[in-house]
Amino acid sequence: MNFAVTAFGAGIAASVFVAGLQGAPVTATEPVAGVTTLAATAPVSSAVSDTPRLNAVRVIDLRSGATCKIAARPNLEAGFADAPVGPDCAGSPTLQSVSQWRSSRDGTLEMADSEGRTLMRFMPGDGVLFESIYPSDALVTIVPARG
Repeated sequence: MNFAVTAFGAGIAASVFVAGLQGAPVTATEPVAGVTTLAATAPVSSAVSDTPRLNAVRVIDLRSGATCKIAARPNLEAGFADAPVGPDCAGSPTLQSVSQWRSSRDGTLEMADSEGRTLMRFMPGDGVLFESIYPSDALVTIVPARG
């Protein structure tokens, strides 16, 4: 009985902790740092013109607990652009290797190392801006940065 109560309490505490890291939920069609998320029938110009751009995003590695704030970057669709990842990502082996990012017309976001090798791929999320889909064992989310 004590084990069940302890496990339940730990689960609730973990849920509250992760919810606090993620911030307020946003819609998946909100542009992130110049990344355009497209609806299936909407042209690019109308998909981004009606919604405000975010000043920064926070990348959260749920395995290591590392979080990184990345400033907004325009025109990510033109190809890879520098991703100004700060030193606060040193706790995550994957995030500390990120140096570039880009978006694609299907709404996915890619992060790559300095040689352009894809390290992570994200798709628009449910309750977060983006959720990692590659590699399959990555547990990384992208949310709006506060302040």
